[in-house]
Amino acid sequence: MEPINIFDFDGTLTTQTWPKFWVWVKKFGYNGEERNDNLENALAEYRKNRIGNELETFFGFFNDLLVEQKETITYEELMQGEKYITYNPGINDFLEMSCAKNYIVSGGLREFLQNLETAKYFKGIYGTPVQHNKSALISGIGEVMTDEKKILAIRDILKKNNRQENDCRNVYFIGDGYTDAPAMGFVHNNGGKAIFVHQPNENDDLASYNNQIYEALNKNGMIDFCCVADYRDGSMLSNILQRKN
Repeated sequence: MEPINIFDFDGTLTTQTWPKFWVWVKKFGYNGEERNDNLENALAEYRKNRIGNELETFFGFFNDLLVEQKETITYEELMQGEKYITYNPGINDFLEMSCAKNYIVSGGLREFLQNLETAKYFKGIYGTPVQHNKSALISGIGEVMTDEKKILAIRDILKKNNRQENDCRNVYFIGDGYTDAPAMGFVHNNGGKAIFVHQPNENDDLASYNNQIYEALNKNGMIDFCCVADYRDGSMLSNILQRKN
């Protein structure tokens, strides 16, 4: 079967899990470049009066900044976050040389991901859509890409590659966090491979955190490979994705 790689984005292709598509919130007095107490406190306060899980209320907070204040943002403002992205080593060279069909399935904002410079390397990008007003300005956030919807996205990828909706042979899903668990499980249980990636362990605390995520994801034995998010030629991850292992 033709090789297919499906990547999460933040923390998998990039070095940080905090999504940079929130940089535009500076328009509302917040620093969206990274996690910070001011933003976390505002999220916590917002969640006190909202129903929904953490993911739904997370996106709901940013959506309501626009909707309740009847504000909009341009694509130029949305894409300001791109300059704050640091990709894991070797990404561009790997994608340029890859013989597989590569896709992104992320909970992040779809239009942000689709307009990144690296988007040209991917056959398709799935994520949470933005909403537009009549002037084509971004006025809100659409239906959130939940963990379950990631599986629907994978099924759509399989369909577009003329496969049955559960035929994951030679399909690799690459992720780094708890929200990737359902997608990893689906791919692993249907003939594919689930790959957990993490940043280099620079201290004991980081190593412990990585191990906690890995153990939680692998509690049902669904992780096929675990390695550093290093895409440079000759690295363990590069060899796996090139089907050399």
